Amino acid sequence: MMLSGDLQTFIQYFRQWATAHPDVKFFLFGSVEKGMSFARSLPEFDYPFIWLEEPVIVTVDNDAAHVNDRFRVGISALAQAPLDDNDAQIEAYARGPSIMTDLQLKLRQDRRKAIIHCELNGQRKEPVSQLWADGHFGFRLEFEFDMNINATVYQP
Repeated sequence: MMLSGDLQTFIQYFRQWATAHPDVKFFLFGSVEKGMSFARSLPEFDYPFIWLEEPVIVTVDNDAAHVNDRFRVGISALAQAPLDDNDAQIEAYARGPSIMTDLQLKLRQDRRKAIIHCELNGQRKEPVSQLWADGHFGFRLEFEFDMNINATVYQP
């Protein structure tokens, strides 16, 4: 059965994946303003970490009694490396696409089980900009993720 389309369920889906992933040490949901300084202030913080951004939510209706909320979102896998150590930076960058590909595997498996709908075609993996990342290296995956809202929109 497809997941119910609410923000708590959306966040929990990715939190569970991140917690179960052997290479991920911390999960954060929030805006850029909340950011890394907040995460680093927590005693349980460690690298690499997953940062799930606030989604833009668009409702999609197929006109056949099936309504979804489509979450347009970015999620990043970030590690830290010294700015004067190119080999460490390459290693930190390399973790990002690997972790994001593991997420794509989960999205594909859950799509096949009809738990979610998520199209893999066109998903973008891009390096995290060093203009704001403060010595953090990694990759961001941008995609759309659908969850069903029929139980909400078809109430009597």
